[in-house]
Amino acid sequence: MTQVAILGTGLIGSSIGLRLHEKRIYPDLTVVGFDRYRRSGQAAQKVGAVDRLVNDPQLAVQDADLVILSAPVLSNHWLMEQIGSALKPHAVVTDTGSTKAETLRQARKHLPTTVSFIGGHPMAGKIEVGAEAAESTLFEGARWVVVPPSDAPERSVNAIVHLAEQMGAEPMFMDADEHDAYVAAISHLPMVAAISLFRLVRGSEAWPELSLLAAGGLKDSTRVAGTDPAVAYDIVVTNREQIAHWIDRLRESLGELKDQLRDPANDENLFKLLAQTELEYASYRAGKVGRESATQLPDAARFDFSSFIMGEAVKQKMHEITNAQEERVRERDAERRVRREI
Repeated sequence: MTQVAILGTGLIGSSIGLRLHEKRIYPDLTVVGFDRYRRSGQAAQKVGAVDRLVNDPQLAVQDADLVILSAPVLSNHWLMEQIGSALKPHAVVTDTGSTKAETLRQARKHLPTTVSFIGGHPMAGKIEVGAEAAESTLFEGARWVVVPPSDAPERSVNAIVHLAEQMGAEPMFMDADEHDAYVAAISHLPMVAAISLFRLVRGSEAWPELSLLAAGGLKDSTRVAGTDPAVAYDIVVTNREQIAHWIDRLRESLGELKDQLRDPANDENLFKLLAQTELEYASYRAGKVGRESATQLPDAARFDFSSFIMGEAVKQKMHEITNAQEERVRERDAERRVRREI
């Protein structure tokens, strides 16, 4: 019999449990669940994510071949402290947390050398939380980052790669520090930016009116401000430096955009920036990765930008911007002539 222990039966843990049962990945599978909040564990059992629920993490792992820590990051660290002495030899332990460097340090500190810890991070999720929102298809097509220590046994690494593949995900190997730097940019920065944007608008004296007008733009931009605060807190305190670095980069980018906005003489470059961004975003949404030379707008100094094959709408907009700039110059000249005549 193969026994899997899932510690943390929220959206991610329960989605893993559902997939394990659906695909029958392991022969004679039994999934044992534990959650610090009993109601969450009961919900996971009700939807069929776990076969058995226990109220002690040591009981959950004592016979487990595979242990999956799918609680918030700091809770996973606490769980490592609790289960270290109860793990059976040669068990494989993994996690699903959003930061890795500190988690690997905690694993080395609290887990015995008779077991293997392989970091994991499925790059999937949704705004709804809890076992009630779990889906067996949640990870299909997603990347599942695998972060093994340098001395990890090949057998243990392969076990987590196999788990990711059976979840429908694509395994992707990374170093812990590399992982934390990258997710700070593409996951943690969007979260803290959404929190900051919502707090800014919500804190305005005009919020009663703003909230009535707010529609897709604000809701889409601030969706991840609704992240579970326990999850958000654990992320930011275990990846402080990387998140702070990307906040500084965001401030620089906003400053550059603000400078463009303030000077009407920059309107052509401003439109080029907006058009370039739209083109690159469309490419990203279409599934292209990396930098595609085909999406690079040419240097305006060496190319007739208005004749670039981006379609008549863009060409027309560039003509409008140029005409507007010329009109402003004519108006200023006329004002100067009037002043001289007076």
